[in-house]
Amino acid sequence: MTMERTLYSVSDLISKTRAMLELSFKDIWLEGEVSNVHYHSSGHLYFTIKDNLSELKGVMFKSSNSYLRFQIENGMRLACFGSLSVYEQRGQVQFVTKRIEISGVGTLHQAFEALKNKLEKDGFFDHKHKLELKEIPQKVGILTSGEGAAIEDVLHVLSRRSPFLEVVFRPSKVQGEGAADDLSNGLNELSSVRGIDTIIICRGGGSIEDLWAFNEEKLAQTIFNCKVPIISAVGHETDFTISDFVADLRAATPTEAAEIVCLSLEQIFSSFENYETAFTNKVESLSLLNKNKIDNLFNRLMRLEPSNRIKTKKIALENFNNFLLNYIENTIDRRKIKFESMSNQLISISPDNVLSRGFSIAIDKKSNKIIRSANDLSIDDNFILKTSGGSLEAKKIKQIN
Repeated sequence: MTMERTLYSVSDLISKTRAMLELSFKDIWLEGEVSNVHYHSSGHLYFTIKDNLSELKGVMFKSSNSYLRFQIENGMRLACFGSLSVYEQRGQVQFVTKRIEISGVGTLHQAFEALKNKLEKDGFFDHKHKLELKEIPQKVGILTSGEGAAIEDVLHVLSRRSPFLEVVFRPSKVQGEGAADDLSNGLNELSSVRGIDTIIICRGGGSIEDLWAFNEEKLAQTIFNCKVPIISAVGHETDFTISDFVADLRAATPTEAAEIVCLSLEQIFSSFENYETAFTNKVESLSLLNKNKIDNLFNRLMRLEPSNRIKTKKIALENFNNFLLNYIENTIDRRKIKFESMSNQLISISPDNVLSRGFSIAIDKKSNKIIRSANDLSIDDNFILKTSGGSLEAKKIKQIN
């Protein structure tokens, strides 16, 4: 009996395999550690997910990746939701991911912690980047919803505490899709207003989902790059957002932000009184200092009175004259002693003195030059021997070594 043979092409087999895998392993959760993480310029995310025994290629296309709220990094343990499929051109099994969570942690919480750690590592929270608030601002910008209680609370406090303060309000979405973009644009607009001293970015309380726009990286970047001091007041006292960490100052509530940004009239008057006291003390201190300077100048003028100056110069001249005479006499004496010493040395080493001590000088009779070595003469050469008592003519008979 002959068995019927089914012959598949490579493409057919891979296509059928893909269909079977996608049908059998659709919308499942896959857990493992990721490596080889690569964010492609196209917006797609590629990675490898593995356990102790096996590994599998993973992909998250741009359409899904745009909703990812944290940065995937090598070594993370993740739970991925998606379907098993095959990349047909290579016959490669891969997991097409639609959603990613850090294992064991809620998605929003893990996204918050991941972004917080990233920004902290990049220096976004460093105190050296914080701007100082102006003590008595003239113009304040407010960025919040135009419909919530936050704007009413802030305006009430500002009008009560500092009625002469100029307020620039820019309404913005504070939750939902596009809120982070609207808030970022609003910050840029307010910071470009001439004379703005401080900006308050705020909203009332809510769930983590409601406050999420203030945890977006784009808004954090805008706050960090803003050249105007920013006070962040988002939610209630127990609520903390990424914006709170990046801003120059955090207020527990919008009301507190308004109280911080401007002094009350009583505080302003108190500040003026302190300035007045400090100014008075400074004037008195300068007055005393100038009086001391005048007294010193008077004493100097008294010392510089003409008759006193003549006496002083006369005494100085006499002292200098005596010094000069003593200096000349001492110099002459030192030179005299030195001359006598050198003269005695010259006398002691003069040729006549040397000859008187029993020495003699041999002179070549032909060249009339002093003979310095026995080798300068040959046998039977005549030479003159000069002594202290006279000169003798001699001849070299032999050389004695």
